[in-house]
Amino acid sequence: MKSAPKPKGKSAAARRSLGAPRARTRRVPAPREPAHSETEGDVNRRLVMAVLGQFRLIFRSAKKHFQWVLDRTGVSGAQLWVLAELHRRPGIRVTELARAMGVHQSTASNLIDPLEKRGLISRDRSSRDQRVVHLSLTRSGRDTVVRAPLPLEGVLPDALNALEHADLVELQRRLDKLAKLMKVRDRAGRGIPLGEA
Repeated sequence: MKSAPKPKGKSAAARRSLGAPRARTRRVPAPREPAHSETEGDVNRRLVMAVLGQFRLIFRSAKKHFQWVLDRTGVSGAQLWVLAELHRRPGIRVTELARAMGVHQSTASNLIDPLEKRGLISRDRSSRDQRVVHLSLTRSGRDTVVRAPLPLEGVLPDALNALEHADLVELQRRLDKLAKLMKVRDRAGRGIPLGEA
């Protein structure tokens, strides 16, 4: 006996597949192209701003230290440097002081005058040569040095003294090149202490 023919239609597997939700395919977005690539000019501009920031930090820090010195001692940062040199080398002459501070002799004299009037330093003429004047601290001058905040010569000279010789040579060369590119230069500024400029 022949078996009854099976009803035509979709197989069970096909029917099951009809009821199953279709898996969604996620499209991965293509990477966006940058609006514009950084040019050499952009890089240089960013570097210029970074270097300017360093100069601002250095000079603002020095200015802050000068104000701290003034608040604690009543003298300027450059005047404290004078007192510090006399503390280290009692009896030095004005020319030696100017050389130690890297300033003009006239500038050193202008720093000394108010300190003498305040009784912080004394001038003593040499017994051998009356033209030679030796500088020394008075007791008040020594007390001023003792209560002054460190470093006595200022934060910038102190930091420069901490650099290696090769670094100082390279820094001097780079700064000299920078100074020559400036449209306005005051050559007299080389001999004026930073706190007095």
